[in-house]
Amino acid sequence: MQNVDVTIVGAGSAGLTLALLLAPLGLSIVVLEQGGAPHSSNINHQRVSALNLASMRVLSHIGAWPAIAATAQSYNRMQVWDADSFARIEFDAKAERLSELGWICDNEQVRVALYQQLQQHSNVRLEFNCTINSLAQSERDVLININQQQLLLSRLLVGADGVNSMVRTTMQLPLTHWDYEQQAIVATIDTTQPHQNTARQVFLPTGPLALLPLPDPQQCSIVWSCNPERAAQLLAMPAQQFNQALTAASNSVLGVLQLHNDPKAFGLKMRYASSWLRGRVVLVADAAHSIHPLAGQGMNLGLMDVAALAELISEYVNDNKDFTDNRLLRRYERWRKAEAQTLITAMEAFKRGFSNSQPLLKLVRAVGMSGINQLPWLKGQIIAAALGNSGDLPKLAQPQEKTARSA
Repeated sequence: MQNVDVTIVGAGSAGLTLALLLAPLGLSIVVLEQGGAPHSSNINHQRVSALNLASMRVLSHIGAWPAIAATAQSYNRMQVWDADSFARIEFDAKAERLSELGWICDNEQVRVALYQQLQQHSNVRLEFNCTINSLAQSERDVLININQQQLLLSRLLVGADGVNSMVRTTMQLPLTHWDYEQQAIVATIDTTQPHQNTARQVFLPTGPLALLPLPDPQQCSIVWSCNPERAAQLLAMPAQQFNQALTAASNSVLGVLQLHNDPKAFGLKMRYASSWLRGRVVLVADAAHSIHPLAGQGMNLGLMDVAALAELISEYVNDNKDFTDNRLLRRYERWRKAEAQTLITAMEAFKRGFSNSQPLLKLVRAVGMSGINQLPWLKGQIIAAALGNSGDLPKLAQPQEKTARSA
């Protein structure tokens, strides 16, 4: 039996980032992952995320950002429009005195960069292709049975194991969820016209279509959300017919669009754990919450979770306090649940507002978006949220001037 300070279940972006944030504290850390180790051969732009400035600051702090940025595509403009009305809104980095609004990153590349950074920390052990057979906790520890033969005794266990979290299920942490009754079709596409470092999203009657710029100036990653019936129709189409449907849906904004690889689809559901904590077990990121990919905020939300948890643990360790103290874990839960609830509510309202086809609501929506486009101060508030510069941010994620004021 081995005794460790922290066990992190899940080697996704959140789990690996948490390990890197905690490593300098000198704690003994084990990361357990059911799948294989991150590898550059798995990078195909099939699953990407839009990382904002707050996430960039956290990833820079742990040294992973240069490797991520080397293969990411920055975007300095965002265009959003409604296919059924004159509603349109645009955001430009120059107007915010910024060089970019965010970065489109391959999810696997983020994992690869984090994994490489962890090789520098001898107090962090990573175990891949492992199965957790049981979890049992006492007042002082969590007992973890791995591969039917290895036992770990951990002071704290963090569930970072995704939407179908085994940790959440085993700990019987209640889950609220609803089905969006939509499928998200993802693929890499080739465009006739260059994307010009612009992220685009069009709201169609059947759901939103996002065109996210990739490093090749004439390639984008698409996330096309639609009802299951429409998704089945699209996936059954020959490539040429799919290309025609996609080009029409995008209003030919980038000319004729063509599939670069086979499209794949996954169901969209909202999941939210009503409790993120039981004893010495705590949830982060998708294990605690998952949201509609409408605004591409999923990975950002998870990275803010682990930055917040690491901040509180660091505070306790530096003060020679017990970092598994329930008061610390409750502070984390209250802090991040409030932020997650705010974003989930906003995304749901946004989605419902744009999926409603009533003529009056369509008119209100069009007038509202056009009005926002003419009000710099209101656009500034919206863009601050998209950049990750609003809300109750962990210190590592805050803009430098804000950090200086709070110091």
